[in-house]
Amino acid sequence: MVCHEKRTKLFIYHICYHIGYQMFNPDKALKDIIFEILKNDGKSISALSRELVERDINIHRLILTGYLRALTDCNYLKEKEVPPAKVYVPVKGRDKDVYEMIGESCRKLENGQEADLLILFSLNRLFRRPVFFEELRRAGVRDMPSSKQVGVQERQEARKFVQRAGIKVADLNLVYLHEDPSLVPRFEELLSMMLSDLLSFSSLIRDTKQTKLDLTLAGP
Repeated sequence: MVCHEKRTKLFIYHICYHIGYQMFNPDKALKDIIFEILKNDGKSISALSRELVERDINIHRLILTGYLRALTDCNYLKEKEVPPAKVYVPVKGRDKDVYEMIGESCRKLENGQEADLLILFSLNRLFRRPVFFEELRRAGVRDMPSSKQVGVQERQEARKFVQRAGIKVADLNLVYLHEDPSLVPRFEELLSMMLSDLLSFSSLIRDTKQTKLDLTLAGP
């Protein structure tokens, strides 16, 4: 009986998921957008619905309610009674997005402006385009060091991608590109470190520190 109920809830969850997913943006899952809005504080259905509308995501309240309840049944969210409404809160803090991951990882490798430039370079490389300062801000950059700003055409192309991802950028938000071949090894080190953290295989990585005396360098 329990297994049947669980399968039914999962079935409802997937129906709600695919309905919501197809209604607004084929490039980003509805669950990710909801977790971005809820963060760790939680919101009522009405408040969540309003913020989704602000992002040009229009979902019927009944579908949104069913989706949230399915996420609750699947232990992604918890439901709290805050009269006169119910508030939905993530069971765990939302997962870090790509900007937070890049920002935190770069600051493990560099400090200050060097870290900011590595963040910019890494986002440029990953996204294969210039990035808005709003994207850099999400990665923890506060004061952008000297770097190239792109023209109107490249800015318009970049805007298409951030809009598709549900990121709002002001008209005056600057767009940056940093091309520095000397940062390529640092970028590769960054990717290796992030992959190791995500897949937990640091114990398999060979320590490259020299532990034995190189006798070829010793004198006679």
